[in-house]
Amino acid sequence: MALPKTTPVSTRWIWPFELIEQIGEGGMGVVYRARYVVNNREVALKMLPGDVTDKVALARFERELEVLKNLKHPNIVRCFGGVSEDKQRFYAMELVPDGSLEEELQRRGKFSIEQVVAYGLQMCAALECSHKSGVVHRDIKPSNFLIGSDKQLKLSDFGLASVSASRRITAAGKTAGTLLYMAPEQIRGGGLTPQTDLYALGCVFYELLTGKPPFVGESPAQTMHMHCRAEIPKVSKFILDCPVGLDKLITKLMAKDAAQRPQSAAEVARELRAVTNTITVKIDPKRLLLEGASDQVALPPVMRLDLGDGEVRPYQRPFAEKLILGILLSTLIGSLTWNFARTTETGLTKKLETLWIKALQDPDREVRLLAATSLGELDGQSLPALRAVSNVLEDYDPSVRRAAVIAMTRSGTAGKVYIPTLMRISKDDPDRELRDLASLSISTLRESPDSSSFWAWTILLLLSAALGVGTYMWAQKAVQPVVLPKRKPVLGGM
Repeated sequence: MALPKTTPVSTRWIWPFELIEQIGEGGMGVVYRARYVVNNREVALKMLPGDVTDKVALARFERELEVLKNLKHPNIVRCFGGVSEDKQRFYAMELVPDGSLEEELQRRGKFSIEQVVAYGLQMCAALECSHKSGVVHRDIKPSNFLIGSDKQLKLSDFGLASVSASRRITAAGKTAGTLLYMAPEQIRGGGLTPQTDLYALGCVFYELLTGKPPFVGESPAQTMHMHCRAEIPKVSKFILDCPVGLDKLITKLMAKDAAQRPQSAAEVARELRAVTNTITVKIDPKRLLLEGASDQVALPPVMRLDLGDGEVRPYQRPFAEKLILGILLSTLIGSLTWNFARTTETGLTKKLETLWIKALQDPDREVRLLAATSLGELDGQSLPALRAVSNVLEDYDPSVRRAAVIAMTRSGTAGKVYIPTLMRISKDDPDRELRDLASLSISTLRESPDSSSFWAWTILLLLSAALGVGTYMWAQKAVQPVVLPKRKPVLGGM
């Protein structure tokens, strides 16, 4: 539970907990900082006052306790158990010290694209766990994502959650949730699915990037109408450097029809990983011909024939010669185009690579995780990049180590030198998933083809271009104007 402004309370006991101070209060009860006397651990203790008799409030409290006991995930607030009987209803959960994502958003105004992607992956992980357990949260919003001391997000407040194959708590024809993030089907009181949470997730992404929710009306009724009818706003109108993929993903998440949204939180996570804030350079061969080649390639002058009778006519090349020269000229232009594109792409890649290598040393776990993931997605990793990635194979955080192993897997032949390190991880790392991932990485690296074929093709292409130039110059000199001798007049009778 996050820690807002605290209110001291007179020390009292709810065995085996000592209540220290009140740290929160809402419609679903009062939250205290408490000490578990068995191991002296501080926890957040959520209590429902004994005089509460509203059946809906009681049912929601029991539902939240039921849901949290069955959900165990690093990105979901951990529940240690509780009591829900007679007039004593409380449960203990982990104490999350650094406040909520909403409070952080108010301080910063908005988040960077990289930070939103990093937080988004954690949100998707929490929702994927929840949805696989048949739980729809129904109240996804920034204030329900708590920030741990290591910048790890924790999804909380499952008081409105609906569980498959169980009774509904909300009365017929009514809705429950927060209007700023509520899906159209939730507003209409229809059936709720995981896509309902994904709609709210799209609204959260929009707000984190722009600093404001996507739909804010002058009244609650107008806000609900905008969710159901208004055109979906584009993030790129406010954030000019927003990647196209991220903009499209948010639009897809906020589709009015739930069937048009992503199928799962795992699918959203895959699309988030594909989002890059890089510049893609495309070379148009036709433009290169029009703007560049005409200044660099000297075309031969038109050959002409002097027929000796004062008439000069253009020399017509044979078809075979035209064909050969056309092929050679195309090879030359193709080589120039490919080399230009390759040089431009390599320059951009090197700049990005340098930035991500530096980010691997950042004390922020999320920055290191994003850096390791991004380096793994770059083509043609350099030796400095591989050395930097190998250093974070020893990172204290399992998710960073996993990202480093994946990056090493994609390094191809150059990564084979780190197979001994991966073998040690596959045997000794405490994370079972990471051990399996390291074993898979070793197999992949051993089967990687030698990169010498790339250089062989490069040399062959350059030789072909040189041969084309040489042949063209030879043909230019070999075909000389043909001058026919003047015919002497023939005299009659001679």
